[in-house]
Amino acid sequence: MTTERVTVGSVEIVSVADGVMRAQPAFLFSGIPPEMYTPALGDDLADDGTFAVKFGSFLVRSSGRTVLVDTGMGNKNPGSPGGQLLINLRRLGVRPEDVDVVVNTHLHVDHVGWNCTERDGAYLPTFPNAQYWVSRTEWEFWTDPEIVAEEGEHIVRDVLPLKDSPQLRLAEGEAAITPELSLLPTPGHTPGHCSLAVASAGERAVILGDVAHHPLHLVRLWIAAIDELPRVSRRTKRALAERLIQEQALVAAGHFTPGSFGRLVLANGRRAWQPL
Repeated sequence: MTTERVTVGSVEIVSVADGVMRAQPAFLFSGIPPEMYTPALGDDLADDGTFAVKFGSFLVRSSGRTVLVDTGMGNKNPGSPGGQLLINLRRLGVRPEDVDVVVNTHLHVDHVGWNCTERDGAYLPTFPNAQYWVSRTEWEFWTDPEIVAEEGEHIVRDVLPLKDSPQLRLAEGEAAITPELSLLPTPGHTPGHCSLAVASAGERAVILGDVAHHPLHLVRLWIAAIDELPRVSRRTKRALAERLIQEQALVAAGHFTPGSFGRLVLANGRRAWQPL
């Protein structure tokens, strides 16, 4: 049985999925030969050679605020493997208007899919009462006209509509969202990628975003083929792995399947993943 709801001090973190897809290992382990990743993945690999990657968001309750970390793939594209986030939030008793803060760890398509919803021919914020927090570095990279032209519709539909909205909050560095939650710059997967650091009553956690799509990214520091800045990504993984072990911090990882929570530990002098 996997744990999908945890507490860190007085902070509650709930994993909320938007969907699941099957992925080829080569997509997420750049430059790693099959003879290395196949035994490392073990039972995670299906007979067709793929493994499951979840589109995971997190509902965080801190200091009286309801915070949603990432908004999944969404349902705007026909046949999308996402689209379940709002349904799963309703199952938790959370309506879009109940969300106080949306944190986009980065602006890839599978993390912003429910940022906006089409209403009367326009794309408007899905969460009408929420501040949308994005790293300024991340925002400036993805809203550059050349990148918008390359990246396509997801920026137009789920990012640019926030540009002139009073709901948009462009953050610098380790900005505090609540007394217990702060952004943690973790660049590499994208230029302005941020994780979310949690510190409450002497306990700590980090909601990773896409620092890691699989525990092997933290255990072996392998990088993903979709990391925008591979060298920076590996440095970030190494520094964050050391921090997670030193602080004995809980890890919340939206793409891990089946369970979203665990800890990175040292076992016989080597990094190891311990799922909850």
